[in-house]
Amino acid sequence: MKKLCFAIVLAALFALPMTASAKGDKIDFGKLPCSAFVQLDAQTMTMFYFWLDGYASAKTGDTTLDAGAVENNLTQIMKVCKQNPKKTVLSVVAD
Repeated sequence: MKKLCFAIVLAALFALPMTASAKGDKIDFGKLPCSAFVQLDAQTMTMFYFWLDGYASAKTGDTTLDAGAVENNLTQIMKVCKQNPKKTVLSVVAD
């Protein structure tokens, strides 16, 4: 099941750049407020999660990805963001 979820997430992630570039959309992930994060569609939220994971990897040096933790981590981020809509998602993850 974890492998299937991971495959779906990766497929969505690879499809997203084509969609975003076709629209010309730009997202400043470092400044994204929680109020906007909780309204993202699943595809964009997944892309953002992987951006966060890469950002954290650069800071910590831990380059592993726990595919089984993706859903739980997104749920926790969503919970904190709903309680703190003015915070940035990056600050929520850093806390």
